Amino acid sequence: MVGALSMILVGHALGFYDQNLALGYIDFNTIGLLMGMMMLVGMLGDSGFFGYLAIKTAKMSNGSYYRLLTLFILVTGFASAFLDNITTILLMVPVTITIAEELEVTPVPFVIGEGIAAHIGGTATLIGDPPNILIGSQAGINFVQFMIYLGPIVLIVLFSTLLVFELMFHDIMKKDMTNFDKIVDMDESEKIKDWDMFKKAIISLLFTMCLFTVHHILGIDPWVVAMLGASVLLLLSFSDPKKAIAHVHWSTLLFLVGLFILIGGLDNAGIIDLIAIGVARASGGSLLKALFMVMIVSGTFSIVVGNIPATITLIPAIGTFIELSGLGTGYAVNPMWWALSLAVCLGSNGTLISGPANLMVANISEGMGYKISFRDFTKISLPVTIFSLVLSFLLLWFFFIVLM
Repeated sequence: MVGALSMILVGHALGFYDQNLALGYIDFNTIGLLMGMMMLVGMLGDSGFFGYLAIKTAKMSNGSYYRLLTLFILVTGFASAFLDNITTILLMVPVTITIAEELEVTPVPFVIGEGIAAHIGGTATLIGDPPNILIGSQAGINFVQFMIYLGPIVLIVLFSTLLVFELMFHDIMKKDMTNFDKIVDMDESEKIKDWDMFKKAIISLLFTMCLFTVHHILGIDPWVVAMLGASVLLLLSFSDPKKAIAHVHWSTLLFLVGLFILIGGLDNAGIIDLIAIGVARASGGSLLKALFMVMIVSGTFSIVVGNIPATITLIPAIGTFIELSGLGTGYAVNPMWWALSLAVCLGSNGTLISGPANLMVANISEGMGYKISFRDFTKISLPVTIFSLVLSFLLLWFFFIVLM
């Protein structure tokens, strides 16, 4: 917020920015959508859903460490596509660590795998990861378009990542699970704290997902859908609204507001246009080169400064680049937006500080006695990130250049 206020003061003094312009740059659609989903998923978590899901998943491994890792990654990836990935990690990781302790095996590969899967899976939908919410709001891309265009790419990347993890943790994966009976003896139903809330939360979530698929047909903004879903659950469960509001990450929302204002100042100062002009010149009028440049710049930016700052900075740059170059305008959705989404979301896995889910994994693990340092996380995540970025670019090239 200090940076945002400083930008307003400097802009006012130099005549290129003021508080009225700053308010216009705040994307209230994104703020409302995040707030609604935080409340909805938070109340779902209160019911004990994620503990139930984790134990149920562990039992399906049938005594295989590789199958256990595979299932945790897939469940986290799919859950993160339709839920808030930070909350998914917040509630999945503690149960995963508990299960690993029962099996007397280090939980580190499993929780890092879940953190990486959360960002990969979240790439598939409008609501899965904050960068997609930002991109969808600014570019006018709806929920169904995200699923149709990015869903297949994300599925391929997610399943391919499993092969990378198998190579990385081959020593653990090949061991026999000698104490699987401890997992079999665990009763997942005991994790459900409130069966009535659990059932009503599932109903409200399904209602919300259905509404997301038709929101563009009904002419309803995504933030209205998210808020409506949270409101329906509150009405069905007679919950105290204060408990729902407690699940809102106010620091995250204020951080976003500050970034919107800060980047708005850079846009008015002409700095964002310079980025767009640089990419336009480097692409040389080639759509393939342009997609490559967007992936390289966005992915690197996301790894270094984090996915949310990278996305808010690059959205206006991509918009200006599309206007200047005219590339990709013949598609239903300009593939530049898909390149940006893939790069910033998958780039979130680059280092421990590249994405909020990564930090959540490290904080929870340390609190439960398993410290994951920056180096420990990055030596696993960075190779996976590079692999996923290269693969997603090749898939983008195949689907949007070769096939179309």
